[in-house]
Amino acid sequence: MDDILNYMGYEWLSVDNGTLTIGINEDGLDEFSEILSIDLPAEGDEINPDEVCGELETDQGPLNLYSPISGSVIEVNEAVLEKPSLIQEDPLGDGWLFKVEPSSQSDLDDLGQATTNDLD
Repeated sequence: MDDILNYMGYEWLSVDNGTLTIGINEDGLDEFSEILSIDLPAEGDEINPDEVCGELETDQGPLNLYSPISGSVIEVNEAVLEKPSLIQEDPLGDGWLFKVEPSSQSDLDDLGQATTNDLD
């Protein structure tokens, strides 16, 4: 996994071999103590920046999920759907949420060159 970037203040992003992986970072986990349910995009779904593409229902209310780029969801972490506590136990490892193949490789290149400050 390459460098991890923060996005929206509570998500982390990683670019690896032309694929974007999205998860919840430590700051996001500090906002709640329990995940009640997870709604992730399905494999094959087309997602766009600035549009909600999923949601975590927590004991503190819903947490909307976003992608910084347009693309197609190529993998969803079935393990977190079966065991949501994985997100809290290993947020940067087994607790990742979904992977996106970008519509445009240049979007991914721009994202990879961004600093964490640009994405907060």
